[in-house]
Amino acid sequence: MSALIPAVLVVQNDGKVTSQNRAARRLLGEKKGQYCWDAVGGLDGAEGLPCQRDCALKVLSGGMDGSRHSSFRYAGQRAQLSCVTVDDTVVCALSHAADVTSKDWQTLTPRERAVLELLALGETTASAATQLCISEATVRSHVENMRCKLGANTRAAMVASGFRLGYLN
Repeated sequence: MSALIPAVLVVQNDGKVTSQNRAARRLLGEKKGQYCWDAVGGLDGAEGLPCQRDCALKVLSGGMDGSRHSSFRYAGQRAQLSCVTVDDTVVCALSHAADVTSKDWQTLTPRERAVLELLALGETTASAATQLCISEATVRSHVENMRCKLGANTRAAMVASGFRLGYLN
């Protein structure tokens, strides 16, 4: 598991994995179409994963308050599993838990945090721009800056990192 880029899976409301980042494919193998509780719960060398049948559905039914953050051990080291609701999906991120505080290069500006909060609520670029009274181009610039700072390839991974680093509750 890379300490910098978490392994991220996107899970639909039926519990099946619809996409995963490169780090997740390296860690778990190709899991698209499988149930997340089997995909993540079957991680070889992991101890204490909370994955169980229909756990993603429980996260979804709790809405934004249903997010779950759990520590487990992987290959003898502490690790973290964060499962959060984004729209009608669950984003699951697996990462090392040795340093869950943000580093200087991961520090987000107040405006970047505001954009991240809106993205976590499922807002689009256009709706975030309207709510913040800025242009769509400015929102896209903030998103790109956050992708670089957080080492995230997708908006879902960015939101997962935001939860993991404490920018989002």
